Amino acid sequence: MKNEFFGAVWTLVGIVIGAGIFGLPYVFYKAGVYTGIAVVFLAFVVMTLITLYLGEICLRTRGFHQLTGLAEKYLGEKGKWFMFAANVLSIYGALAAYIIGAGLALNSIFGFSEVLFSILFFVFVAPFVYFAIGIMEGFESIFTPLKIIIVLVLSFVLLKFVDFGNITGFNFYNIMLPYGVAIFAFAGISAVPEMNEELKNKKYMFSAIIFGMAISLVVNLLFAFATVGAVGSVTEVATVSLSKFGAFSNISTNLFAFFALATAFVALGFALKENFTLDLRIPNTPSWGLAVFVPLLIAFSGLGFIKLLDLAGAVAVGFILVMILMMHSKAKKMGDRKPEYSLGDYFILKLILFFVLIAGILYSIFVGVS
Repeated sequence: MKNEFFGAVWTLVGIVIGAGIFGLPYVFYKAGVYTGIAVVFLAFVVMTLITLYLGEICLRTRGFHQLTGLAEKYLGEKGKWFMFAANVLSIYGALAAYIIGAGLALNSIFGFSEVLFSILFFVFVAPFVYFAIGIMEGFESIFTPLKIIIVLVLSFVLLKFVDFGNITGFNFYNIMLPYGVAIFAFAGISAVPEMNEELKNKKYMFSAIIFGMAISLVVNLLFAFATVGAVGSVTEVATVSLSKFGAFSNISTNLFAFFALATAFVALGFALKENFTLDLRIPNTPSWGLAVFVPLLIAFSGLGFIKLLDLAGAVAVGFILVMILMMHSKAKKMGDRKPEYSLGDYFILKLILFFVLIAGILYSIFVGVS
């Protein structure tokens, strides 16, 4: 049972720790480190609670369903398509950010044009999405734990170089600035249906979510704090800033960022292609085209790496989270299975969460981080 529990935890952590971690140091730098820490804790609480709500929804539902299937059951046909659209938009934003981020990372190593490297990155990863090559899937299973280890080792190394003059104070007026990126950095909701399938003993769902989100909090906070403290002025893709520590640091950290973004692109891109194929009955080749070429166009729209993470987190994921709040209340009445845990359906708490999410959506659309 221990292997089953830790497998579920690893599924959640592997999905949560992604491109968001490369963007957090930048918004910490822009907003102030203590402001960033406060917002990260807020995002952690919001995301953990709503992830637990989703876990309960899965446990109250017979059979196994993805987000769109759960939305159809509890919010109807319109809810299904709204969830589908929000999920697609969140993935598009993430994939476009990966294209830009990889270009910036390679540009830091080789120079030349970051646009050229973004195109080369796309040419490299797009065929993997089409063919779903097993080798790449196997590489992802190896690279995910390696990714966490590298981030932790890098963070502890950077802690030795922290200059507390770079650790700026709390600024209330910047409180919303890191919000979207922070939400994106904790967005592991797509892992919950998968965890539900993995766990034969469903009683581990609650503790697996808590444990996985807690690990993600430590990793995200440690990397953001150590990077800003050691570097000071951080670029949008944090690893690019580490070139100040020499050529080896520049090459190794940005190659790591490149492969982290590549594996994430393939995993998310393939999942999106499958959604188009299965949910919309679109043939494989057009589904692949929709999955990879739309993000490529978005990547060259001028929005930038951080802005895309901000929009994907605050807006697209924000709408998904609002729907999960509604689905949780519906599942309390309409569920067809007794869950292994049950959270209270507190109106005031959900109202607070609703206003936080709506405020984040509006801020990201009309103001946002730059």
